[in-house]
Amino acid sequence: RDASHYTRGRLSREAVHTLYGRSITLSASRMDKARSCHFAYFMQYGLRAKERTAAGFDAPQVGTFVHDVMEHTLRTASERGGLKTLERPALHALVRRAIGAYIEKNLPDLDGKNARFRYLFRRLCESVYRIMDSTVEELSDSDFEPLAFELGFGADGQLPAVTIREAGEELRVVGKVDRVDGWLKDGKLYLRVVDYKTGAKRFDLAELRYGLGLQMLLYLFTLRDEGGKLFGGYPIEPAGVLYLPAREKLLNLPRNASEAEIERAMHKELQRSGMVLNDPAVLHAMEHSALTSPCYLPIAVKKDGAVTGSLASAEQLGKLSKYVDRLLHEITQEVFAGNIDADPYARTPQLSACTYCEFASACHFENGCGSDRMEYIKATKNDEFWQHIDEVNGKEARSDG
Repeated sequence: RDASHYTRGRLSREAVHTLYGRSITLSASRMDKARSCHFAYFMQYGLRAKERTAAGFDAPQVGTFVHDVMEHTLRTASERGGLKTLERPALHALVRRAIGAYIEKNLPDLDGKNARFRYLFRRLCESVYRIMDSTVEELSDSDFEPLAFELGFGADGQLPAVTIREAGEELRVVGKVDRVDGWLKDGKLYLRVVDYKTGAKRFDLAELRYGLGLQMLLYLFTLRDEGGKLFGGYPIEPAGVLYLPAREKLLNLPRNASEAEIERAMHKELQRSGMVLNDPAVLHAMEHSALTSPCYLPIAVKKDGAVTGSLASAEQLGKLSKYVDRLLHEITQEVFAGNIDADPYARTPQLSACTYCEFASACHFENGCGSDRMEYIKATKNDEFWQHIDEVNGKEARSDG
């Protein structure tokens, strides 16, 4: 129903406790919703409003299918001695078995679906084979090994929820890491967090600056603090976070494109995004050709041998950990303060949190009307990002002092 009569601004503390309780549990998607637009968060998790949806194999189902097949394939391969021991036919046999198990459990009526559904599902299955091939090729050229799959944070997980407490109120962040890879060197365990992305999501410093997309880094820093008990008691060193594209895009190539051109274009689409530790030994361990001709990592090598890209020193990762913690406290304060402003983040007026918002018809957002306002995300370069982190952390340190 029309919710536009709700007053923008603040709910009372009592109303917040009635809607959410004194202890709020957020998944990564809920945390991003709270940060991207307070009114949309209120609609979805306060009023529990729902949009009407059509039946079909939609984006969340695609994500579930791809995650399920990749997780079961990699887990089985690890139990059989690791991916590096598998020839491609054996790998494809594991993928085929995982797809079959998914169909049996979730799509027993697949043969009864319409022709378009079956065609799209078949295309999706074909892309999973290629994505798994790419994953195996990457891990075969790496000293990092998968150590955990679907690693849970929260009551039912292997690690505790990330908990923030503010004046008798509590926010807990829960979720799962698709994969944790590790490399043991000189008594230290270097860990990287890998997330499979079936959509267009990429690691973005601009979003991170504004408190969006914190999930991967939050898990990495929690593993640093809590993961020792889980992984043999070794001191944990954060090695980075990677988004692995887990759904192929349609390639925009001329009809006469060669097989080599197609292969290069497909490989480019499957390149990881993220942030990795700026340590030559760690980069080489992640990808043996990283310091000369990287294929998978979000880095590049200049003619003079300098490595550039999405890199962070150990010191910078420490500063980033403090910044993420500050953002979590900020999100906690905003939620419990009852903020229900319509204040969507936006890249441009045409591309914002409103663009695909399921609550747009109830919100009636008008930028500049009352408290309605767009919060613009500005493109952020590496140097600008780290300067911002230093400024915010320095300001907070002076405040604490």
